[in-house]
Amino acid sequence: MNKLLKLSIAVVLLASIIAVYQPDVFTVKYMHDVAAKYPALVKFFKWLHSSNKGATQTPDGNQKSGSQKNEPTRVFTKEELAKYKGVNDGKIYIALMGRVFDVSRGKDFYGPGGGYSFFSGVDGSRAFVTGDFKPEGLIDDIAGLGSQDYIGLRDWLDFYMKDYDYIGKVEGLFFDAKGNPTQYYYDAQEWIKAASNYKEEEDLFKEKYPMCNVDYKPEEGSRVWCSTKSGGVKRDWVGVPRSLYSADAKNIRCACAQEADLSDPLLKEYPNCPKDATSCMLPK
Repeated sequence: MNKLLKLSIAVVLLASIIAVYQPDVFTVKYMHDVAAKYPALVKFFKWLHSSNKGATQTPDGNQKSGSQKNEPTRVFTKEELAKYKGVNDGKIYIALMGRVFDVSRGKDFYGPGGGYSFFSGVDGSRAFVTGDFKPEGLIDDIAGLGSQDYIGLRDWLDFYMKDYDYIGKVEGLFFDAKGNPTQYYYDAQEWIKAASNYKEEEDLFKEKYPMCNVDYKPEEGSRVWCSTKSGGVKRDWVGVPRSLYSADAKNIRCACAQEADLSDPLLKEYPNCPKDATSCMLPK
């Protein structure tokens, strides 16, 4: 057995033990770090992590599956929420978009000295996507963010709803003192919905006009070409290279287009390249 195989087996065994006895290690954030070094292990880690999440504990200690979680009635003030930072082995609560989650079992991360301790006791929704963890960045105001940021917030909320106990709401931008949704809550839902729709449209557009393959050689210059897999889009057609302009003409990229779409005014032929060629040399 060679050294690489032995090392791989050791890593898997260690990961298995950690995943079973310390499941909180494998959060979404840590999956990204693992993926960079051991991409083949990510699905394995997630499976082990999810196998320990089939039932979650409610605040009263009873087991309840994620799909059966009830809407909690408790409403915290910001001052009350600030008391739950895990000091002296106390409870640790965080809030995301007005919803409060008990993350006490992740105390190594959210407790005092932990890597995510700045999220404890506050609704720091904006910082989840901006990375601004200073006090002025740990705020619940998410207005004016980009589409990808709203999608990121949606995914983070899905993660906490699935993996931690949803125990209440915090009075603020999203919910009032009685726990009722505010107008800001409904506005935020629209921002997220619009971002999701925009991403779907963007994905469809990329499927319609996938990016070209690109090759560069100093002595020859750049070459673009189309195949049945370019721009991360696997398909049953090849297409021809064209310059694709954005609607405002500020951005240009190479796209592979089908014959039926060649009349699109956003598409331009490359100079000195036959219109039916699947490969074009770009001007130096």
